[in-house]
Amino acid sequence: MHRFAVFALVATALPTFVCAQAMPFARPQIAVRGFANDHSSIPMLSPDRVVVRYRKAMSEKALDALAEAIGLPIVDRGLNGEFVVFRADAESVDSWTEWFAAQPGVEFAERDPIASTTVAPTDPLWAPYQWNFYNYGALSNGRATNYGIQAEAAWAAGATGTGIVVAVIDTGIAYEDFGAFRKATDLVGRTFVSPYDAVTGDGHANDENGHGTHCAGTIGQSTNNAIGCAGVAHNCTLMPIRSLDATGSGSLTWIANGVTWAKDHGAKVASMSLGGSAGSTALQSAVTAAVNAGMTVCAATGNTNRQGLQYPAAYSQTIAVGATRFDGNRPRYSTYGTGIDVTAPGGDTSVDQNADGYGDGILQQTFAAGTPATFGYYFFQGTSMATPQVAAVAALVRSVRPTYTAAQVRSAIETSCKDRGSAGYDTTYGFGIVNAALAITR
Repeated sequence: MHRFAVFALVATALPTFVCAQAMPFARPQIAVRGFANDHSSIPMLSPDRVVVRYRKAMSEKALDALAEAIGLPIVDRGLNGEFVVFRADAESVDSWTEWFAAQPGVEFAERDPIASTTVAPTDPLWAPYQWNFYNYGALSNGRATNYGIQAEAAWAAGATGTGIVVAVIDTGIAYEDFGAFRKATDLVGRTFVSPYDAVTGDGHANDENGHGTHCAGTIGQSTNNAIGCAGVAHNCTLMPIRSLDATGSGSLTWIANGVTWAKDHGAKVASMSLGGSAGSTALQSAVTAAVNAGMTVCAATGNTNRQGLQYPAAYSQTIAVGATRFDGNRPRYSTYGTGIDVTAPGGDTSVDQNADGYGDGILQQTFAAGTPATFGYYFFQGTSMATPQVAAVAALVRSVRPTYTAAQVRSAIETSCKDRGSAGYDTTYGFGIVNAALAITR
């Protein structure tokens, strides 16, 4: 079988994608340092609700006439006429809040805050290390980040990926106890379906590299279990698909078979943190068929530090994902250019912008290559780390919009991004950094 140069996309200090540059994470040190959760003071706001109180109660007829005149529906009313709630588009909700506040007879106008039984997950490494998931303005080691994907706000709105199958087409996942392999301790309790090994065909998609397990954790790590890290779509169902071998490389036909398997076995989202310099008709046909069947396919742009997307991200049917770092800028490695769709935090371990003592990578549980029964927490960097965050956001959208087509999911993600670079779409950041909280409202 001819093998093309397709690799797991974890950025390294070398001009190749083989072997992840990872910083081992020492859990005992974290326990000693005992960082407090910085999130309790960060308000989470409804993306589209404006609460207005008038100094003198208005009649229902007058309120209905106002709503019709300004084009905003009334979606709720306070008991005894205490307030009225208008719904505005998420892009204009702040402008409408200011407009109402300036009107004669208005006592106050405000965004509607959100309450939740759990503001932040109980996973001890959430703060301050999983900054890539944070809401805008949340603190990581006392440093505000405005470039997380707003996962926490999406959870508060009820989006956790329930009912959605996400295929992780990668080096496999540490999803079971089988032979020398063990299930990752921070994946205990998660649901896995229809595993597939395109490399050996033995029916067990066990990870021999560690890359796929890290990516799977970003999507669906066990959350609120008082262990380790959180995952974005932590109530989704994961489908382990092994299309890359122990070295992190594989043929495009293995990947094509993985995509087809995912399509045929009920996956609604696929995450592919892999890529190579050449495409193939077989892989493009598989991707096209999957998207036409309703599957959202997310793929990493690459870690080449130059223009020109890797394959399969270069296919127009995929959501092509580039990387950002703590300050929202493109890290040096992230591939850019025509066809990039969105970005998400991929980390940059060469800097420590939140001053937590570690390079700003993306933290999840996995194992060092060759030790698939011994687990730790590792900071990785790369477009590989950005891609599963976008796939997880797609799962959140699917979970709250179950009738959406792949095109509608894609639109929800692309039209809700936090703009970066040139105004609007550009070839460095695409439509911008994904925003989970806003995407689920589209």
